[in-house]
Amino acid sequence: MLLVIVADKLIFLLSMLIIITSILSWFQPDPRNPIVRLLHGIVDPLLHPIRTLLPTSMGMDFSPMVAILILYALQALLQKSVLS
Repeated sequence: MLLVIVADKLIFLLSMLIIITSILSWFQPDPRNPIVRLLHGIVDPLLHPIRTLLPTSMGMDFSPMVAILILYALQALLQKSVLS
């Protein structure tokens, strides 16, 4: 039970980090900034496999949206397994 709660919080945190990184990309932050490097170090390994499978459409990167949908599906599966 505790493991599911920790996994649930971790999935939520990863989703928020993906959203923050996506919003930061609109402002072109300094890539040498330690916080930006930390965010990209956490988020990019999750997004890279999706980016290789998903082509960019008109310069838009939809990998953050797909990653969040996958994380929410995983979260729903975890919650469903606890309830049953």
